[in-house]
Amino acid sequence: MKRLAPLALLLVLVGHATATELDAASQARLGLRLATLAEGQQAPTTRAVADVLDPVPLAKAIDDLEAARAAAQASHAELARTQALLAAAGNASRKALEAAQAQATADQARLREARVALRSAWGDDLADMASAHRDRLLDALVGGRQVLLKAEPLGRPDGTLQVRAATLQLPHGADVSAQVLGRLPRSSSGLAAGWLLQADAGPLVPGMVLTVNLHGEGKPLRGVLLPRAAIVRWNGLDWAYVATGTTQFERRAVHPRAMTAAGWLVGSPFKPGERVVVQGAEALVAVDAAPVAGSAADASDD
Repeated sequence: MKRLAPLALLLVLVGHATATELDAASQARLGLRLATLAEGQQAPTTRAVADVLDPVPLAKAIDDLEAARAAAQASHAELARTQALLAAAGNASRKALEAAQAQATADQARLREARVALRSAWGDDLADMASAHRDRLLDALVGGRQVLLKAEPLGRPDGTLQVRAATLQLPHGADVSAQVLGRLPRSSSGLAAGWLLQADAGPLVPGMVLTVNLHGEGKPLRGVLLPRAAIVRWNGLDWAYVATGTTQFERRAVHPRAMTAAGWLVGSPFKPGERVVVQGAEALVAVDAAPVAGSAADASDD
């Protein structure tokens, strides 16, 4: 009979739930601690990838807009002054009036182009923001107190989703709240336009890429609340160990529907009332990954 080679056996273990047998003494030695799963719910949420943006392009777009606005206002005032002088006793020439009109028209066109450039690159919400508010935002970005992030969904979200809040997941596992400034007009992924976020700078620097949960309004998403402490990373996947008996532990792949402050909201095969390992899961992974005695012999044909 031909048996599985060690590499093939590993691939089977990675792709499927597996069971581990440990007696009470071994469980105590590994320091296992369990918790009971409960139902949970979360407002509609979509996962996204967030890039911390360099503030320079936004600063340039806003500066271009303000410069164009100032030039348009000045040329408009000059046109009005020239018209008044010409009407009052011909103290201005027709040529001067034509030059003032041409300058005012050109400056108005540049102002329109600057507005379109800001809107097409940064979205309606930022383009329509009051100038004073936008200036305060820019000061915070340039001063390093705040950062902007471009959040693009990992999949194709519900087109009706109205995102109201966001939670950034930092590399060391902490969660940071972010403000949603509005929708972005285009996406490099081609799936959806995405959202523009604002957050305290803290450890965030331009170029960082983070996972973010975008929280919306609507019917809550329901499932089973899996504690963060139960989740262990192995072979590029997230796993949790469920006690299926007094000595049996089943390793199951975790596919979160949403992330909450209390843990991850998951669905099948996790069920309320099941007990999950919240301390010692790494030790169980080590047990699973340990070579099986006689595996070299099993790899050969009988």
